[in-house]
Amino acid sequence: MNTLKSTAFFLVAALLLASCGGPSYQKTVGGMPYQLYPGKDTQVAKAGEYLKIHLSQMINDSVYFTTGNKIPLYIPIGGQSQPYDISELWTKLHVGDSIIATQMMDTFIKRMPAGNLPPQFKNGDRIITKFKVLGILTNDSLKRLDEEKETKAYAVRESKEVEAFLGKKLSGLQRTPSGAYVEILVPGTGELIQSGNFVSVNYTGTTFEGKVFDSNIDSAFKHMEPLRFSVGVGQMIKGFDEAMPYMRKGGKAKVYIPSTLGYGAAPPPGAPIKPYEHLIFDFTVLDVQASQPEQKK
Repeated sequence: MNTLKSTAFFLVAALLLASCGGPSYQKTVGGMPYQLYPGKDTQVAKAGEYLKIHLSQMINDSVYFTTGNKIPLYIPIGGQSQPYDISELWTKLHVGDSIIATQMMDTFIKRMPAGNLPPQFKNGDRIITKFKVLGILTNDSLKRLDEEKETKAYAVRESKEVEAFLGKKLSGLQRTPSGAYVEILVPGTGELIQSGNFVSVNYTGTTFEGKVFDSNIDSAFKHMEPLRFSVGVGQMIKGFDEAMPYMRKGGKAKVYIPSTLGYGAAPPPGAPIKPYEHLIFDFTVLDVQASQPEQKK
């Protein structure tokens, strides 16, 4: 699996509950049990608006996903909901409400299209979803502004985490425009890589904890061919792409990537990367061409 390709997956997640008031035990029309911890606000969500939530999801006792104290999720409220799904609750919620919802995996699987379930979803398990409504955004513009504000604030916190990890090494590194850090190990030769150039790269990706999660020079990952892509056009995750203009042909480097410049809340399915995990890529630039060669017909 090539985890470096840029991905856009929406994962349903969950939040740590801050309860206020006692829970009421209810079922949705589709039969999903849930507990409501009501907030004090009277604003209720409507179709066409966005719910701003912190959310966490567990399979039995294991956390499958959580936003934690990171970037909230922004859920568009549609006119219809799916039975036995948390979408049944969207238009019943107020700012400040907290929910614990329980779905039995057997029932949930029966309602999902074949082949769309992650491998960790198994008959007999329970999905427990917890979330808190932080706000209701009434239109796209307000949602976009709020999300940009939250993302910028979290990026500042992430940058401090990465800088703390790098410590004294930080002064010898080059910072990309968005905040990844490049450590040049072998400078290479020729001109610096430019946007639009077509490059061939060998790489190994690790977490800050040192766990290797992908490589094209390790047969265990089953893709030994060089990674080829055009620089600066969004084909790669942003932190890796932004490292290229610091490189030349034959150059070797490490790039330290904050999660928001990697996969953020949504790592590729099956990859052993946690949501919001910072990454390191060791890479070598094998070749640089002015542009992508035309495909032979």
